[in-house]
Amino acid sequence: MEKQVCQPWGKHRNLVLFSLVCLLVLLVPIRCQAASLLRYGSVGEEVTALQQSLSRAGFDPGPIDGIFGVKTEAALIRFQKSAGIGVDGICGPETRAALDRVLGVSRGGGSLRGRTIVIDAGHGGSDPGAISYWGDKEKDFNFSIASKVRAYLEKDGANVIMTRYGDYSPGSDWNFWVDELLARVSLANSNNADVFVSIHGNSYPQDPGVSGVMGFYRKGSSSSETLARILTTAVSRSSGLRYIDVQQGPYYVLNHTVMPAVLMEVGFLTNYSDVTHLRQNWFQDQVARGLAEGIIQYLGR
Repeated sequence: MEKQVCQPWGKHRNLVLFSLVCLLVLLVPIRCQAASLLRYGSVGEEVTALQQSLSRAGFDPGPIDGIFGVKTEAALIRFQKSAGIGVDGICGPETRAALDRVLGVSRGGGSLRGRTIVIDAGHGGSDPGAISYWGDKEKDFNFSIASKVRAYLEKDGANVIMTRYGDYSPGSDWNFWVDELLARVSLANSNNADVFVSIHGNSYPQDPGVSGVMGFYRKGSSSSETLARILTTAVSRSSGLRYIDVQQGPYYVLNHTVMPAVLMEVGFLTNYSDVTHLRQNWFQDQVARGLAEGIIQYLGR
């Protein structure tokens, strides 16, 4: 048998190519909207919003129940045909934009006109975040509060980008693999956001009696520190949660964004009172209102 000559390039080619791809992902801003693709079988608040938009546009989606079924798919296809866009029965960025145009959705009014704000609902998908002693998942609280903050900010004219629009890991809805933390950061940086606010719930098993709200900011950024203090004060005032502290945070999403950025820890999943309140829609709304008011206050200085 003829002796095989070892080819160094062939042996290491895949490793080199993989390294180059990783380097490109890190260096090139990822310009992508982290919007979930809604299709047959999807469920949740985003589907309800889609059904409401289709109905307002004159395309009957059937019951507005948050379930993407046959009638919703048929209505969406009819809308796509009428709008002259790709017809696939899937609601993605192109379809959302077309619906906005038809419905005359405008971000022109309000004190946040022209502002872009990224709201980051912590965790998601296979990552539940902290889990309370009673089975509550942090990711669910985070997303619910983030969605309410979005609604408040949009009413005041802001362009709001969510890092996730459902229970999934940011970046997992893109056409290529990307680390979820990098996805969150890239959405903020590539869209030139004015502020970045990450919403989380805290946990302190050492003392279940600890309760309240905390804010974390990027080290060396006075603007981030100011934003953290304003938001923490506003949430404490609106929700009644105890103001604990504002600290520098060693978090990736803070240290790799370029705009004022904060990570808010709203309540403790190890505290029964905090968890009981976080389960309530009215309480989540109070927290969201505080966050929105704090953002408006910060940007209006």
